[in-house]
Amino acid sequence: MLHSRGMRLGASLADTVIILNARAGTIRDLQPKEVEAQVREAFAGHTESVAVELVEGERFIAAIDKAAESEASTIIVGGGDGSASYAARKLIDSNRTLGVLPLGTMNLFARSLSIPADLNQALDILAKAEPARIDLGAVNGRIFHTLAGLGYFAEVARARAQVREDTNLPFGRYIAAARASLRAFVRPGILELTIDADGGRRDIETYALFIGNNRLSDGGFDRPRLDEGLLEVHYAEGADFGNRMQAAIDLLAGRWRENPAIQSFTAKTVTVRSRRPRLWVSVDGELTRLETPLRFECRAGALNVLMPAASDQRGAMA
Repeated sequence: MLHSRGMRLGASLADTVIILNARAGTIRDLQPKEVEAQVREAFAGHTESVAVELVEGERFIAAIDKAAESEASTIIVGGGDGSASYAARKLIDSNRTLGVLPLGTMNLFARSLSIPADLNQALDILAKAEPARIDLGAVNGRIFHTLAGLGYFAEVARARAQVREDTNLPFGRYIAAARASLRAFVRPGILELTIDADGGRRDIETYALFIGNNRLSDGGFDRPRLDEGLLEVHYAEGADFGNRMQAAIDLLAGRWRENPAIQSFTAKTVTVRSRRPRLWVSVDGELTRLETPLRFECRAGALNVLMPAASDQRGAMA
């Protein structure tokens, strides 16, 4: 039982620490203090003690670092995929449990965790959620929860970073995401790569490659399971405008697995080689430059996360 409803407790004293990124899209669209109040209300009575922090920038990162070093058993991060990715890196291979409150634009991790984008629904589910262990991916040792991408995906991450602050319109992050995707779509570069995977080798030319942590569903970027211990590799061939347009249409229509220009396979480990000494990589939507070869692996059962209770899962499937 929460001892002092609404009280701000030090992270070292709280069993559950909730850290909200004040620059996350949903919080910027709404009133930050109202979101904070909703979070406090949702968790009242569900934990022995709770601390809620609404911070931004370096203070947000510092708050995650501090919580990871505290005695808190559960750390819930409210933000986008990049925020969740940073928290996962801090909590990997520990007994702490990570909760994901989707407040970003894409929220791919939350989708796979069956956490809805609606704030009230997400809070209701998280307040009753149960811990479960899932896999994480890694590229050159850098952890990712959903995917790491090259070519088009890296260009999208670069463009999003450039246009993210361009608009102050309500829900402007969706405009920024659309503009970023368009920029990346019209100027793809061709990558000449060699892929070594579970003893097999492929020499490819592609404008878009990404590697997911476990298999995607048939029609989107969510994943039916998060504990298969697998990587799934996808790459697109045929960089002419017609092929790229068809790939985009198939992706939006949820039939991209039927597109013969998009190749997919699974493996436990993957090495991507290039003539270039370094490549730009989008890691859970955050752009970074990594030395080649890129070595991918799946780290089975590496993270404890909050998953919807059985009753909420049945409700979602109904």
